[in-house]
Amino acid sequence: MKLYHAGVSTCSQKVRLVLAEKSLDYDSEFVDLQRGGQFAPDYLRKNAAGVVPTLEDNGLTLVESTLINEYLDDAYPEVPLRPEDPGLRHQMRLWCKTIDELHPHCGVQTYAIGARPGLLARPAAEVAKLVAAIPDPARRALRRSVIDDGVAAPAFVDAYVAHDRFFADVDTALHDSDWLAGDSFSLADAALLPYVLRVDHLGLIALFENRSSLMSWYQRICARPSYEVAVASLLPDAVVSAFRAAGAAVADDVAELVAPKS
Repeated sequence: MKLYHAGVSTCSQKVRLVLAEKSLDYDSEFVDLQRGGQFAPDYLRKNAAGVVPTLEDNGLTLVESTLINEYLDDAYPEVPLRPEDPGLRHQMRLWCKTIDELHPHCGVQTYAIGARPGLLARPAAEVAKLVAAIPDPARRALRRSVIDDGVAAPAFVDAYVAHDRFFADVDTALHDSDWLAGDSFSLADAALLPYVLRVDHLGLIALFENRSSLMSWYQRICARPSYEVAVASLLPDAVVSAFRAAGAAVADDVAELVAPKS
């Protein structure tokens, strides 16, 4: 088994969480997203979308993190991460689908705040080449917009509002349950963690700090051994510090942008 991934990648984190929960060993190959490693011809032959992660296992090349996690639970069922009850299994999959729909909004926030200072410090031609390598035209235009305009980009407030609404739904769901789908950790919880972690790192903690059920869930999941193995140990301190500093630098601008309009 071999995983192509990146330490700070949300989708990589959720796959690594599942691998850790199942105690599965794998060969690790890091893809340097900031240097365009995901667009290298050899990698694009594995993952035509130019994203991480990609998993190779038993002669298969697997893409799309949600589907990779479903594959892992099918292929290695000894530690099941899907509820047995069909209704709860549907609930788990619905959460995973909704989280996948949130993912582009997370990318907007990440590049508008966390990645932007580092990119603006690089030669413009180098950044333009990275953006031009994005295969999907819509993703390419969005990336250009948030790099150029940061939190002032039109998509930023939409991304913030999408997170706010989603976290409100999650908080409500967790009022009477420790986990998203039943009474144990599931693929849905593995899918959610990277997105809560990302807004924390970006200084957008106002999105969940007053949501006590979500905050308690976050603390529970960060206390699991799998979190240390799969996430914390692979997060470069320099990147986390840079994200937090970038978030602090735009905190007033964000507060003004998302404040209710009278």
